[in-house]
Amino acid sequence: MSEPEAGEVHRAVVALTPFVRRWDLPLNPEDMEELAYALLFHARSPLPLDEIPAAVDRQIDQHEERARQLFEAMGRAHTADPPTS
Repeated sequence: MSEPEAGEVHRAVVALTPFVRRWDLPLNPEDMEELAYALLFHARSPLPLDEIPAAVDRQIDQHEERARQLFEAMGRAHTADPPTS
């Protein structure tokens, strides 16, 4: 199974943007990339249809965990380096 290339994901995000804007969906760019990736990946996936939701749930869990780790790391960096005046 081939992974979508970065250019494909970017084009998919560009195509999704009007939907997100018109329907006022609360998605940030990183979430749109995850959504686009899942759509492209599973459009070519050999997984049975009934297994795709669980695979996407795992992808979302991983995406949210990475976001949480980044948020925590940014918080630690902020408290470790107080601003100097």
